[in-house]
Amino acid sequence: MSTVGSVSDSDDECSNNTSRIGKSDVWKFFEKIKNGTSARCKACGKIYKTTGNTSNLRDHLRRLHPTIKLCDLPRSSGSILPFIENKYDKFSARKKAIDNAISEFVACSIQPFSLVDEKSFRKLINVLDPRYEVPSRTTLKHVQMENLFDQMKAKLSSTLDKIEHLAITTDLWTSLASKSFITITCHFVDEAFILRSAVLSTNILLDESNHSAQNIADTVRLVLDKWNIYHKISAVVTDNDKTMIKMCQIIQKRHLPCFAHTLNLIVQEALKLDCIQPVVVKCKRIVTFFKNSNIAYAKFRNAQQPGKVYSLKQEVPTRWNSAFSMIQRIILTNDSIAKVLLGTPKAPAPLTADEVAILNDIVKLLSPFDNATVKTSSSTSVTVSLIIPIVCGLWDTMDGLKLKLETKEGFNMLAILIDCIKRRLLEYERRTVTRFGTLLHPRFKKEGFLSPQNVSEATKLLENDITLLNKNVHPANENTEPPTPTESPGHNQPLFQFLKRNIAKKIRTDRVDSILSLRNYYDSPNLHEDCNPLEYWHL
Repeated sequence: MSTVGSVSDSDDECSNNTSRIGKSDVWKFFEKIKNGTSARCKACGKIYKTTGNTSNLRDHLRRLHPTIKLCDLPRSSGSILPFIENKYDKFSARKKAIDNAISEFVACSIQPFSLVDEKSFRKLINVLDPRYEVPSRTTLKHVQMENLFDQMKAKLSSTLDKIEHLAITTDLWTSLASKSFITITCHFVDEAFILRSAVLSTNILLDESNHSAQNIADTVRLVLDKWNIYHKISAVVTDNDKTMIKMCQIIQKRHLPCFAHTLNLIVQEALKLDCIQPVVVKCKRIVTFFKNSNIAYAKFRNAQQPGKVYSLKQEVPTRWNSAFSMIQRIILTNDSIAKVLLGTPKAPAPLTADEVAILNDIVKLLSPFDNATVKTSSSTSVTVSLIIPIVCGLWDTMDGLKLKLETKEGFNMLAILIDCIKRRLLEYERRTVTRFGTLLHPRFKKEGFLSPQNVSEATKLLENDITLLNKNVHPANENTEPPTPTESPGHNQPLFQFLKRNIAKKIRTDRVDSILSLRNYYDSPNLHEDCNPLEYWHL
């Protein structure tokens, strides 16, 4: 057993081997150059003169590469090698913890695998923990990331096994490499009544060259079966494409058009009006001019008030509300835009007063749609219950704007928006999923609907569903009789025997329970604007 100040057997053996061979271990880390008169460090490339003496080479390793272990380095009297630091064993708990942390960082922040090849990143890790060896890009990609994926997949699978009902959203998209992918995301309420979302799959279609409804349906069904959740799907949310609607019919699942996508279609249709499109095109041309000229953009920034400098926004059809944002920003900075355009040769003509008036009307009309899109685009809160009330709000707001518009172009756009609401949005009030969502939201209840007939139909459907749910929960108690009241001995009252018979006939059924519970809920006060329906029903 070695003590402080002694040398281990392995060290003695190493020293003996070195003496026997006649060559210092230093030469494992240096190579001789210039006919043996100099040596270059293999780690950093530093060159030293040497005539066989390795003292300066050994000193270099000790100062600049303290983690390198040399058998023949001189030992300090009374202690073992204090400067020797071994790398973590590949099975070390510490190494595994850092491996997982790096993998999660790369995955969660969407970093490239090449991050681990960056010298600055390796330097950072070495400063934090010199004993940790940064993995190669190949190891990160094919070992650590796959291990992390397997861990998260097992965790999600365990969670989904406990969930009875969930919904999915899915969409097709094209990468920069012109490859088509389909992403499927599931949404559910966990045991703590917290809304959760998880991406189940991002894959190429089974037949990459075929975007038919059948091929998409086969791809989606394969993912749902893989996670064993097909029988738990309550609804599938997609865009308004007919192929996606048919896909839902093939897999026999209820389809719900994405509300935010529908709002975007309405806005795009209104902006394509013959009387509106010219001024929108002019706005695009102005923004493009500034984006393509650094000098003009610099003049534009200098023309604005100090401390209130804004940038221009470009309209992108596939990016929701981008046209609204572009027009809103142009109105805000129009004075600075006009000043630069009038003083710049070959620049587009600035907006006229009539065009600015049209843009002001467009902003008034599209602002409610922008607000509605933001409210229904959250992934952390319940939004399905907001759809019908938002449609009612849009209908009411459009009616109120009739007295606030200043141009005939604005009135024409208003007519189109109202027609689009009728054709595209009122349909949500007749859909079961959105009906139930609104009725069960303690802020809206029956008051969140536009049509009383739809309220009546939705209430009956909800009553039937709750009755069916009660029967499933208590299948043996379809008819439940109330307990017969006991009478004290000697107090028999024959005059009230009829009352006992009538009480016996009073049978409580699941439907009666459903009606009573819903009536109590509807009659209770509506909650405040910021209430969370999940918290309400969890209590």
